[in-house]
Amino acid sequence: MKNQYTLHMTQNNIAGSGKATSYIRALDLLSEMLLIESFGFADTNIWSVTSVQRIAELRELVAVQQRQGTDSLWLSNEIAPSYLRGGYCSAALASYASFLAEVNQENSLFDVFKSHEGSGAELSALLDAEPQDIETLLNGLKGTDGEDVIRRVKARLNQHIFRRMLKSIYNEACCITGLNIPQVNRASHIIPWADDASKRLDPSNGLYLCATYDAAFDKHLISLDDDYRIILSSEIKDHYTSESVNEYFIKKEGSKINLPSTYQPNKSYLASHRSQGYF
Repeated sequence: MKNQYTLHMTQNNIAGSGKATSYIRALDLLSEMLLIESFGFADTNIWSVTSVQRIAELRELVAVQQRQGTDSLWLSNEIAPSYLRGGYCSAALASYASFLAEVNQENSLFDVFKSHEGSGAELSALLDAEPQDIETLLNGLKGTDGEDVIRRVKARLNQHIFRRMLKSIYNEACCITGLNIPQVNRASHIIPWADDASKRLDPSNGLYLCATYDAAFDKHLISLDDDYRIILSSEIKDHYTSESVNEYFIKKEGSKINLPSTYQPNKSYLASHRSQGYF
């Protein structure tokens, strides 16, 4: 879980703030503190804990030790007292609880996706209606980051679950190139995220594309016809003539994408996408 949390913190915190490094170090030190004295808390390896409730219980224990000041049994020559007394451990636990709540909820939503047998539109409505009880899971910790933390978590959660669904139905490969390197592939919305909230979680409103084609699709430089064949905007054909453009785009025109076995791109969504470009 440490690797996942590290990635989460790296992606969602301001570069240069030092928060990610400080929080990860604080949680590592908490594991060391619990080895010095567990006070009955059996989960001495923080990174093995996946229960938000258990993290909340540990945060209460940390608060008690903070009040102990220099008398805390957790303080030692190897552990800087500022991590405990300065509140870094408590803040790190709040952050970790939010992360776990998000992961647990994402897994729950993905299970709904895997068991669903209806249309993409029905799935989108189902996922949107699924209890998104982040408030309960956070167990009152939202105040540590401000009142808008719930909204930010939910937005990020929906983006994560959409990408995870697209990655699954396209077998982790770009539907144009077959490239299966997840670091360079994107879950592209056909109807943009900001344009229609009801379609945000509809997997038939998505294409799994490597970064170059994702950018081109987003800018309406490429699209798909009703037979799922690649079409090019006149903006590409009339203005760009390099060999790279020929290789990446001109030669792809008319090629059919690799279609998933379920939740194929919705043709009405594609028609809407085409209407916004010069095709």
